[in-house]
Amino acid sequence: VDGYFSDATLMANAHERADVTCLKCHEAKLSDQVAEGLSWVRGDFATDETGHLTTHGVTADKKMCASAGCHDWEDVKAATEDWGGEAGVNPHASHQGEAIDCSNCHGAHGSSYMYCNACHDYAVPDGWESPR
Repeated sequence: VDGYFSDATLMANAHERADVTCLKCHEAKLSDQVAEGLSWVRGDFATDETGHLTTHGVTADKKMCASAGCHDWEDVKAATEDWGGEAGVNPHASHQGEAIDCSNCHGAHGSSYMYCNACHDYAVPDGWESPR
């Protein structure tokens, strides 16, 4: 993943700094590895306009991210209370509830996206994209 070792705005780099490898979240299943190898041989993998691999259909939810030894969900919610100095605003305890996955905002392989700002105008962390 581009930026894993160098781009401090990427979640992948935050994991690298915490000594968390890709295989901590992405289990190396033999069937997946064979399918990926065949895709490379056939050349039938998707790339974006810059030639980088795309990740269609890859999501990360609380079950994946808030698992044992990773992120404690109560700590995550506590860390984002009164987001941007706005009382009662918390992107991790929003009116959306469980309707959105972590990956709706947090881009492990690319820029993160302030999903809330499709409707709201909240503070956007450095390096994140915003719909507004």
